[in-house]
This record gives sequence, C-alpha cells and structure tokens, in this order.
Amino acid sequence: MAWWVAELILAGTLIVIVLVLGPFIKRFGRSYAADVFRANPRTGKSYMVLMDIAYYLIFTAYILVTTTFERPEDWGETVTAAQMEMVLIRLGGMLLIMGVLHGLNVLSLPIIGRLLGLGRDLAAIGTPHSPARPDGLSRASPGNGDDGGTPDDTSGPSSTGAP
Repeated sequence: MAWWVAELILAGTLIVIVLVLGPFIKRFGRSYAADVFRANPRTGKSYMVLMDIAYYLIFTAYILVTTTFERPEDWGETVTAAQMEMVLIRLGGMLLIMGVLHGLNVLSLPIIGRLLGLGRDLAAIGTPHSPARPDGLSRASPGNGDDGGTPDDTSGPSSTGAP
C-alpha cells in the first residue's frame, strides 16, 4: 500500500471518530449536565453548546496538524511497520486526548455547576440595587429634587425657606 493511502485512511478514521463520538458523548451527557445545572437550566444549555464548539475546534485542529501531505524522507513508497506504528500513535493520541478531556469535563462539571449556582444564590440573597457611596452622600433619585450632592444631614438651608 502506498504511504498516502495510509494517510488517507487515517484522516478518514479520525474524522469518523470525531463525528460519531461527539454526538454520542453529548447524547449521554445531557442528563448529567441537566442534573448538575438543575438550578439554572439555561446555563447548562449554554455550557453544552460551548463544549460542543470546543470539542469540534480541538479535534479538527488535531486532524489538521497531524495530517501529512508530503512523504517524509525517512518513509518509503510503501507502508512499513514503522510507518504503520506512527499512524497508530497518531490515532491513539487522538483517542487519549478525547478521553482525558472528557474525564476532566466530567470531574469539573459539578464544580462549575456549584460555582455558578453559588453566584446566583449570592445575587438573590439581597445585594442592594444601588450601593451606598463611600463619601457619605446620597444618590440622586429622579423626580425628588435631590441633586445627589448634598449630605444626608440637615446642616444646610432647609427646603421650607426658614432660616
């Protein structure tokens, strides 16, 4: 078999793996992500879309980077055992990267879900809509005549006109 045939078979195999395993992982990961993001399902859906994009970007880049378009000098016209070993190493490298990234995602997803849920809980606890100014001045409210620059005490002239 010619060296380019082995390259073509490898590229086709890598593409099939990406196109088959991606949706397979997503299909079985949806319920896991829904459980992790049950407090905020929209965040879970957004996270899944971002992971899909990252998945296809990473593995498309891997395929493009490892594809050989010109016969290396140390390769013969026909495939040898050493060349076949190199092809299998590249295939195994892709599967290893997929496995490691999937494992990291599965392990980190509960942490990410908890952090996002914690941020949402803290926001709901009661952070004021308009925090106090550090200089002690009150904030202006539209329609009350307050320009926002007067202190909260009554040391200035009163609004009733009395001295």
